[in-house]
Amino acid sequence: MAGTLNKTVLWGRMKSLIACGVISCSAALAHGAVNDRPFFQNHATVIVFGASDFNDTGGTAPVVFDFLTLEEGVSGQAAPDLIELDGRTINFNNGNFNAIFSNEAGGLEFEINNAVSGGEFNSVAPNQILNAADSYNAFELDEDTDVDLLGGANRSSRFFVASNVPFDIYAHSDNLQTTGTFDALDLSNIRYRLRVQVRGGGGVNRWGTRAQDPSVGGQGIILPQNQATRLDAISAGPTKVFDGGQATAASPGGIIQQAVSFQSRYNLLSSGLNGNNYDFSLGAGSIAADVTYTIYVP
Repeated sequence: MAGTLNKTVLWGRMKSLIACGVISCSAALAHGAVNDRPFFQNHATVIVFGASDFNDTGGTAPVVFDFLTLEEGVSGQAAPDLIELDGRTINFNNGNFNAIFSNEAGGLEFEINNAVSGGEFNSVAPNQILNAADSYNAFELDEDTDVDLLGGANRSSRFFVASNVPFDIYAHSDNLQTTGTFDALDLSNIRYRLRVQVRGGGGVNRWGTRAQDPSVGGQGIILPQNQATRLDAISAGPTKVFDGGQATAASPGGIIQQAVSFQSRYNLLSSGLNGNNYDFSLGAGSIAADVTYTIYVP
């Protein structure tokens, strides 16, 4: 990251004064002055990386899509972004960063509960998507055997931030889309959680080895972590979800080494249902929404 160098050189000045009288003539001694002013400045800067697009539309990861120059100001004011790209979030699977799939890629995976025998689910990548490549073992059932969404219909994704200053994050949910019998659902039927993970991954893709927790000195994650915060809570407009207190970069290193992960977790919720809030009586359909994160200087 290049600093800005402004160099100001003041002209040297030389004065001479000659005074002549009737008896004598004398000359003042000449003198000069040269001022030099080296100046270096680096603005508050935040780098965000994830994926260039959805996996099923050719997205690659990890890709930096936000390079923010944060002037001094008030949190909630947008910062100049030097990269013209709207990024997507990613996951970390099988030792690699992977772009998330769009909602068009496949349905949710099911798990067989309380089978007398069998019923194991055999998943083939991509994860979290039920498709023709997956399979189930035959299972014996009784009155207690049931079908639920695997992992509580959990959807998770990440984006990564590296910074030389504290920062805040605002989130906004909109663009609700539903199909089928899920038309009866809305943003209140999607549970939302956010967490910071300073270190993780592995090998060349291990992040945070030169990072520190950006929550320290601030409030950190503002959303309650032990309650069912729902997307309708951040639908009115950009809502502050993270209050930072220090930079992520703790010691010299590369971007991935100085970056921390922000992981979003979403679950399907439906009133009147037990377990992970899905039952065959809910029918077949889809529910999707956009969650946009924006980073500001505190």
